[in-house]
Amino acid sequence: MKLDYNKLKPFEDRRAWAYAESYDAVRIGIWNGVGFEFFDKTLDEPLDEESLLVLRVFDDKHEIKFSRDKCRDTVIYDDKEKYSYQDIKYYMYGTDQEPDNEHKGYTKFWEARGDKMYFPKLLDFPNKGFKLKLGIRNFIRYNPVPVCPSKEDYQYGLRTSGAGALEILDYAYTGFYYEDGKVVKP
Repeated sequence: MKLDYNKLKPFEDRRAWAYAESYDAVRIGIWNGVGFEFFDKTLDEPLDEESLLVLRVFDDKHEIKFSRDKCRDTVIYDDKEKYSYQDIKYYMYGTDQEPDNEHKGYTKFWEARGDKMYFPKLLDFPNKGFKLKLGIRNFIRYNPVPVCPSKEDYQYGLRTSGAGALEILDYAYTGFYYEDGKVVKP
């Protein structure tokens, strides 16, 4: 995948989260306005765009998603007459966590099967059983159910089935949260 850094202009004056999926790993990092910061990458070392499958750069207001050679910006859903959204927070990966002394400023999450993930912040967690939440915004649209005109036959209903009701269009990440709902800032 080839990244078009010009698409990240909405984030040039602020920090945002970065979520990168590649063939061999999932990484959470920070976009600092000019480059990405991941626990195993430095600013001088660019992302391996060849193995990158999906990259999301986001905060609580906006997400830009790169996938293959496409780029989707959530501003397309700003028309409040056409679209609405619902925010939900899901528990993330990890059962135990600890500050990571090897990579200063990171929290290491352990999972019961032995996998680990590095989070690019020292988290203020109350106990070892703490879990982090990921915020997701679901973009939805309500389409009225079509009513069959009196002169139409049974086939009309078959041609228009699925045209009504609630339609989930897309989703975007909104940020990371403590269990009590407090925001983790990038």
